[in-house]
Amino acid sequence: MKSLKRAAQLTALGLIAATVAAVLGTAMLTPPSQAQTGLTIFGGIEPEFRLGYVIDFNAPRSNNARYYLQVNRNKLPREVISLQIDYPETFIERQGQLDSSAIELRRGDWRGNEVIPVKAIDWIEEEGRIEIIPEQPIPANTNFVVVFSNVRNPNRYGYHYFNLRMMYQGDVIDQYVGTWPLELGAGDN
Repeated sequence: MKSLKRAAQLTALGLIAATVAAVLGTAMLTPPSQAQTGLTIFGGIEPEFRLGYVIDFNAPRSNNARYYLQVNRNKLPREVISLQIDYPETFIERQGQLDSSAIELRRGDWRGNEVIPVKAIDWIEEEGRIEIIPEQPIPANTNFVVVFSNVRNPNRYGYHYFNLRMMYQGDVIDQYVGTWPLELGAGDN
């Protein structure tokens, strides 16, 4: 009787160990989705530098994807006079395309609302960078959204890290603000 009870206990422990191993193995092999939070085992973006976003028509090779890149008011301790967005080489290598004539700034959050007039948008393709200069400085403590329309998503699923640097009123160089870890080609939102 004791040996039968002991065998049942060992079998139960074995099943628990196998389940834990399977869960940990799966967690290490699959990339986290946009909605996941918590422990990052092998690195990633520090939570204070992770910026929010929403993507419409987010399928591989979608020719009409729209990215809403959100910037929270806590990232604007002073007025902002320019923005610089760097995108990875892999975005272009995988056939992703941006339309510099379809970029705008909007006040608010989520998808934004009122348009913020822009003086200039410079696309430096060879460096993978877009510079945006608003007509008037964006006031401190303002939520705003950078909207990229008419985007062609890369031809396959993947994460593409778009980095934001901003120049605040009174500064002479751009400061790193955060990163949008865009999960592109994940299906239609």
